[in-house]
Amino acid sequence: AKLKYATFKRKHTNSNPRHGPFHQRAPAKILWRTVRGMVPHKTARGAAALDRLKCFEGMPHPYDRKKRMVMPCALKVLRLRPERRFCKLGDLASEFGWKHKDLIK
Repeated sequence: AKLKYATFKRKHTNSNPRHGPFHQRAPAKILWRTVRGMVPHKTARGAAALDRLKCFEGMPHPYDRKKRMVMPCALKVLRLRPERRFCKLGDLASEFGWKHKDLIK
C-alpha cells in the first residue's frame, strides 16, 4: 500500500502542479477519496451518498463516551489470510506527511 500511495502521490499536472490532483494527507480525507472512487459521484445519487458519508480522525464527541463493542466478523485475524499484507491508514498517512498522529492516539 505504501508504494501504491507513493505512485499516486507522484501524479500531478505537468505545467502547474497547483492545478491538481490534490493528495490529502489526513486519514479521513484519504478514506473519503477512496470511497469516492467506488461511488458514481458525478450522478445525483452518488453525490447524495457522499454527502451522507462522514469520516473522522479519532473518535468524534457523541461516540467517545459510549461502550465499545467488538465485531467478530470484522476481526483482522478472521478476515485476512495469514500471508496477506496489510497496513493501518494512520501509519500510512503519517509516513506521507500527516502531522497529527500523536495527537489522535
